[in-house]
Amino acid sequence: MNKIVELMIRAMPYPDQMRDLDIGADSVEFTWRGTRFRVTKSYGVDEVGDGVLIGSDKAILVAALIRFALAKDVS
Repeated sequence: MNKIVELMIRAMPYPDQMRDLDIGADSVEFTWRGTRFRVTKSYGVDEVGDGVLIGSDKAILVAALIRFALAKDVS
């Protein structure tokens, strides 16, 4: 899970605004600019809202940032 945290710090704009990191066995949850996100170990991203996971536009953009950061690691 530490790799996900490291990846998020590299992938997210303004990573200093990431707050309330909760590292679980299969996922990492964090709040960024007022929105709570969950990233799984397979790099799936959902927005966390009122006890449910939401495949929001914000989550899609965060997933794209992760894929971009992963692609930079490969090249």
